[in-house]
Amino acid sequence: MQRLISFFVLLLCAVIFSPCEAFSVNSGEAAPAFELSDLHGRRHGLSDYLGKVVLINFWASWCRECVTEMPSLNTLYSQLSGQGLAVLGVTVDRKAEDAGSAAEKARIAYPVLLDSKGEVFIKKYAVIGLPATVIVDRKGIVRETLIGTQDFLEKELKARIISFVKE
Repeated sequence: MQRLISFFVLLLCAVIFSPCEAFSVNSGEAAPAFELSDLHGRRHGLSDYLGKVVLINFWASWCRECVTEMPSLNTLYSQLSGQGLAVLGVTVDRKAEDAGSAAEKARIAYPVLLDSKGEVFIKKYAVIGLPATVIVDRKGIVRETLIGTQDFLEKELKARIISFVKE
């Protein structure tokens, strides 16, 4: 319970002290490095994906909007993973079982990374809302930050992502 309270206090501080920004990272800046374990205990570092376009999608199983965008993100990943697109689903769920159940139900094919302490979500990226997505190019530079539910198959958004993949 103490850990849950600490998490929400940190989240509240991020909201209060960053009212004009949804992220602490901006387009054109290097994406903050991180390393997290996936649902199977395997470690994934952002640096492992250098040379690929990476969509870092912050979500939680209890976030209805997050679950809503999962199918389009999963489809985009299936369509473009062979061309150099990687997707990392970073969940802020407190329990791996909750994240695992949501990922299984949505048939997520990309890695789901556990950030239950907010090490990446709060401390590195200072995200203040869910769902949120950071698009990182092949060189590790943030190209876009997206807050709120996205349809990753929507023509304009998909075209932008494809353009990053083709660079």
